[in-house]
Amino acid sequence: MINDISLIGLGYIGKIHLKLLKENPNWNLVGVYDIDPSLTSNLAAQYGVKAFKDLDEAIQHSSVMDIVTPSNTHFELSKKAIINGKHVFIEKPVTSHLKEAKQLQSFINEAGICFQVGHVERFNPAFIAAKPYIENPTFIEVHRLAQYNSRGTDVSVVLDLMMHDLDLILSIIKSNIRKIHVSGGILVSSTADIVNARIEFENGCVANITTNRVAFRNSRKFRIFDRNALININLLDKVTEVIRIKNAAPHSKNLVIEPGNGLPNKEIIFEHPIILPTNAINEELNTFYQSVNSNKPAKVGIEDAIRVLELAFDIEEQLKL
Repeated sequence: MINDISLIGLGYIGKIHLKLLKENPNWNLVGVYDIDPSLTSNLAAQYGVKAFKDLDEAIQHSSVMDIVTPSNTHFELSKKAIINGKHVFIEKPVTSHLKEAKQLQSFINEAGICFQVGHVERFNPAFIAAKPYIENPTFIEVHRLAQYNSRGTDVSVVLDLMMHDLDLILSIIKSNIRKIHVSGGILVSSTADIVNARIEFENGCVANITTNRVAFRNSRKFRIFDRNALININLLDKVTEVIRIKNAAPHSKNLVIEPGNGLPNKEIIFEHPIILPTNAINEELNTFYQSVNSNKPAKVGIEDAIRVLELAFDIEEQLKL
C-alpha cells in the first residue's frame, strides 16, 4: 500500500487539502511544506504532522506529493518529485506554459509514476450524476460567474476559471476542434476578466462559454443539448435536471405539447438524478489513491491537462485586448 503523502503549498486551496488529507483514511499525511516557514510550522503543529524545511526533505520522507502552489512553480516542483520517482497530484493548471507540460509528460513516461491534475469539476457530484444521460451533445452553453477575488488574477480568467469548463467539455466531446471565436474585456485586473469563447467541433457540436470573474453573484451553470435530452447541471448548487421530449403516450400524465401541422403530440418528462453528498476534492484525492495503488491511469492525467492547456492558450491568443 502506497499512502505516505506530503503536502506542498499551504495557501487557500492547500489548507483545504490539508484538512481533507488528515481526515482521509486512505492517506497517511507525513508532513507539509510552504515557502512561509512560520505558516509551515504553525499548521504542522496544529495537525500533528512534520514541518519540512524544504522540498527535498518532503521528497525524502514520502512516496506521494500533493502540490498545491501557484502555477508558475508547478514545473520545477513536480519535475523534481517525478525524477525522484514520486507519484504526484498537482492542482490545475498543470503548468504555466505548454512547453513545460510536454516536458513533464516525458518525465512522467520515463519514471512510470502516477500523475493526476486537479481539474476538480470532473468530480462534482452534479456532473457525475449527469454523465449517464450524455450521449451525443449538439450544443453546450456554459455560464461561470464569480465575485471578484484578487487570488488568481495574475492570469486571465481563461487560465483562472474557464479551464474548469474547458476540461468538462473536452471530457465529453470526443472530436477535434474546427474553429474558435473569442471576445473579452478587462475591467479591474491587468488581464481579461470577462471572456466568451465559441468552440466549434468537427462533429458539429458547438460549445458557447462565458466566464466572468467580476460578477455580483456566483453561478456555475452547464447546459447540454443532447440528441435526446436537455441536461441542466448546476455545478454550484449541486443540482441536475434532465428534460426529455418524446412522442406522447395516450392519456399521458406528463406535460404535453401540441405542435400542430399534423405533427404528433410530444410529452415532456422531467428527471432529477440523485446527487450524492460528496466532496469533489476528497473524491479526486480518493481516485488518485486508487490509481497509485492499482497501476491504473489517473482519472485526469497529463494528456488531458495538455489538451485543456492547448485550448486555453488558443483562446488566449485570440483575445484582442
